[in-house]
Amino acid sequence: MLSDFDIQKLRALPIESVADRLGLRVSRGRCLCPFHDDSRPSLMFRRGKNSYHCFVCGAGGSGPIDLVMKYLNKTFIEACYWLANEHNVIITDENNQRQRRVTHHSSKNATPIDIAHLESVIANKTLTAEARHFLFDERRIREDVVAELGLSSISSPVPMSGNLNEGWFNAPSLLIPYRDIDGRLLSVQARYLGRDKDKPRFQFPRGNNCGIYNLPVLRTLADGEPLCVTEGSSDCWAMLSAGHKAIAIPSATLLKPEDVAMLKSVKTLTNIHICPDRDRPGEALALDLKHHFPQIMRHQLPEGYKDFGDYWKTRGYKI
Repeated sequence: MLSDFDIQKLRALPIESVADRLGLRVSRGRCLCPFHDDSRPSLMFRRGKNSYHCFVCGAGGSGPIDLVMKYLNKTFIEACYWLANEHNVIITDENNQRQRRVTHHSSKNATPIDIAHLESVIANKTLTAEARHFLFDERRIREDVVAELGLSSISSPVPMSGNLNEGWFNAPSLLIPYRDIDGRLLSVQARYLGRDKDKPRFQFPRGNNCGIYNLPVLRTLADGEPLCVTEGSSDCWAMLSAGHKAIAIPSATLLKPEDVAMLKSVKTLTNIHICPDRDRPGEALALDLKHHFPQIMRHQLPEGYKDFGDYWKTRGYKI
């Protein structure tokens, strides 16, 4: 069962962006209604209420989850996981949350991530043709950034741990190491590069509890040196390619208390910048960061670009 917090994160996803992901061509807040034989755009999206309504057939709903359920004929849980996969929202069901609370007191119940296995999986820094195209042609990421972050890829499925029953990374996928501030491996995220729409775009091993991406860069900060905070790893790669030091907060996920405490403990971190995504989750993240770090400097993307990675690959923009 999903937690209320995770469901709220999914309900906060901008309805028009979700419609775009579904293949509905939205223009000026409207699109052809997929629920009847529509010849003129009659399905309208209300940004303020994050809802949709058709003025011809009466189809409508209260948010992104409802839209996915109706359009893809999915159950509530299926729609939630579809949204999480499509928008890189990291969610944890309540059963796993309860398990983590139990293992905090009793190590015999713990199922830790198999770090030794993951280290062996990412030891080969080979990039497949799909990965090179995604990183260098589509995203315009610098090769030295890819090498420094230890990005690699797989062309065939790879087990997530030595226990083959604990899941497999799909392929072809890009493998993204998450490390702590001292460079120790915490987990590995797979970013699916194939065309099978039924496979999740992002995967983590079971038991994953990663938050901030590219934490080792914090050890390299000189006193007062600028640090950029981005939303999602791909924006972080773009910011690094633009010549800035950067970390990333998982997409559409607000800072956890332990993340805030850790960042505040870094004494050299006094010059913080953010270039938020142009959507409601991006705005929420910017406001949350401003609350905890009042000195943060905000940079607004020009109209027509959804996030920094989108602008970087198009214009080579630098803040």
